Order: sequence, then structure tokens, then C-alpha cells
Amino acid sequence: MTLIFVMLKVLVFALCAGAIVSVIVFVPLGLYVIPYALWVGREQTMGRQKDKLQKGENVFRTAKNATKLYKAWITRQEPTF
Repeated sequence: MTLIFVMLKVLVFALCAGAIVSVIVFVPLGLYVIPYALWVGREQTMGRQKDKLQKGENVFRTAKNATKLYKAWITRQEPTF
């Protein structure tokens, strides 16, 4: 009987640890990508950047493109993806 309680405690701990790690990783990543997503949406309404933010695009690829955009903004150049 105690083995079952120990297994349940380990399961609950693992689920909580996984939830905490996912929040620590994906909340800042989401906040980092929001300005890029807004910029791409504005560009798409003007008929440019049609290939960005495709359905199923990887979050980490989006973050990479966001970094390129922010670098272009800081250096005042045209962004190239």
C-alpha cells in the first residue's frame, strides 16, 4: 500500500515539475515572439512576407526569425529571412 502512495507522489511531482519547466520556457518565448507575430501580420495585410507564420511553423524557428527581425530593427536595415 505504501508503494502505491510513493508512486502517486512521484507521479504528482513529475507532473508538477513538467508544468513548471514548460511555463519557464514557453511563457518568455511567447512574449519574445509577440512583436514579431504582430509585424508579420501587418506585413501580410500589405501583401508582403506571405511565407511567414505558416500553419504548423515551429516555435523555435519563429523565435529565430524574431531575432533576425529585432537585429534588423536595431541596426536599421531591411530584415532578411
